Amino acid sequence: MPMHFLGGLWLTLAVILFIYPRKNVSDFVPRVILVSLLVFIFWEIFQIIVKNEIGGDLFDLKDTLSDICFDLAGGFTAIFYFFKRIKLN
Repeated sequence: MPMHFLGGLWLTLAVILFIYPRKNVSDFVPRVILVSLLVFIFWEIFQIIVKNEIGGDLFDLKDTLSDICFDLAGGFTAIFYFFKRIKLN
């Protein structure tokens, strides 16, 4: 779980770095969340495929949803950090 939180934090900060607009900030946060969420979901799909093919484990919905929730928690922490520490300075 800490790895998903830290991964979500790192990825969202990277997304912010690449799509941060210099003038129009109105739709910035929804775009950051959407791009990060798409990457989180694709990562979970990849993880499910690898677990099923290599490990022989069955799909676990509770594990997948908790992973995505921790990814999003890290992402929202990154957005909060960005606006509190970087954007205001």
